[in-house]
Order: sequence, then C-alpha cells, then structure tokens
Amino acid sequence: MIEIIELHKSFGENHVLRGVNLQVQRGESMVVIGGSGSGKSVLIKHIIGLLKPDEGKVLVEGVDVASLGERELYQMRRKFGMLFQGAALFDSLKVWENVSFALLRAGMEPEQARAIAVEKLRLVGLAGVEDLMPAELSGGMKKRVGLARAIAHEPEILLYDEPTTGVDPIMADAINDLIVKLNKELKVTSVAITHDMHSAYKIADRIAMLYEGKIIQVGTPEEIRNTDNPVVRQFITGSAQGPIKVEGLSS
Repeated sequence: MIEIIELHKSFGENHVLRGVNLQVQRGESMVVIGGSGSGKSVLIKHIIGLLKPDEGKVLVEGVDVASLGERELYQMRRKFGMLFQGAALFDSLKVWENVSFALLRAGMEPEQARAIAVEKLRLVGLAGVEDLMPAELSGGMKKRVGLARAIAHEPEILLYDEPTTGVDPIMADAINDLIVKLNKELKVTSVAITHDMHSAYKIADRIAMLYEGKIIQVGTPEEIRNTDNPVVRQFITGSAQGPIKVEGLSS
C-alpha cells in the first residue's frame, strides 16, 4: 500500500503541495488528475523518492520513503517501474538495450538481459523490434518500449507520467488498453498522473483530483463522472467558467 500523509512541498515561494492525503491500496489502479502546474509530477516524484517533502510522509508498505538512506532507497526503488512522459529512451542504445538497461547495470549477463527484453517487448506488442534504434520508432512505439522497460525487472508498483501525451488518439487508446492489460496480468499496483480524462476513466479503479495543492475528491470513474463538485466538474468537462472557489480553498 502507498499512503501519502499531509504532504507539503514548496519551491521558493511556490507552495505546490499543501497537505496532500491519499491512499493507494495494493493491486489498485489509481489515477491522479489535475491541470498543468497542479503538482501531479511533484507528487509522483515524492512517491519514488526523487523529492523529499518539506512536511508530511510518503509510506510505501509502511516505510517512510524520505527516511531511507541511499542504499535503502535504491533497494526500495526496485519495487517500482516508471513510464516517463517522453519515454526517455537512450538514442545511442538499441531497443533491447534500452529495455534491459537497469538489468545490465545490475550485472546481468547480456544474453539473459536480451532474452528478458525480447519477452517484455512481446508482452507490449512489439515483437521483432529489439535490434532497432529509437530513431526508427514512432512515438507510440517509443511509449511501448518505455512500458517494456518499466516492467523488465518485474516491479510491484508501476508509475505512469502522462502515459498518453504526445501520441494520436488511436495510439493513446491502444496504450490505455495495454496499461489495463499489464495491470491485470502482472497484478501490480499502479499510480498514473494525467489530464486526459478518457485515459483516466479507462485505466482507473479510482480517480483523485489534485487542486491547489490538495486532493479535493477521490472516487470511482463513475463517481467522478457524476460529481457535484464544481471544480472537478469544470475540469472533467473542459469548461472555462472563470475562477471557482470551494470551501477551504481559493483559486
């Protein structure tokens, strides 16, 4: 389980997270939605320990991530796989080397690492591309290579940073289907951040709305779709109605 408790983070005078509280159950697919600059990426970086909170805690299976030393943090991160927004492939490495990059760094023999990469590529629908270079791939293929890399070491938790950004609607839907498939087959816990509501509705067990540094609503896709919360409704419908105030928050 992932538990975020009263999480605060500022960068200079910009108070990005203002007391975030959120629980993600083991095996659950949680999607965090919110506008650009709402702090979604800052939140996910705290979960994996890339940032340390000013106040509050992030607990992964009961362990406070921020309290870990360098060696312990490295071991904890092995529980995670992450799909970065831009896929973040190394242009100078072949596809299979990108997928198995962490395995090779950990000392695995290249033959074994390549075999794992080929299997994970097959799992994401990319059989036969292992010897291509990233420049030879489409944007959607790069995303899927990124997914193969994220699952190469069989993580317990998958993090998705805007998984459908930068691809066309058809490929975005294919990536959504793939995320659902991987969550089901690998039985992982997933946290995705996105502003794409079609994606959120499709891949989430629950959706959390981040607004002005706090989680203002959590619910199933159906509950979010039918919300009475004016801020959430404005976001999911894409309507621009000017500043909205909710109790305890100001825009």
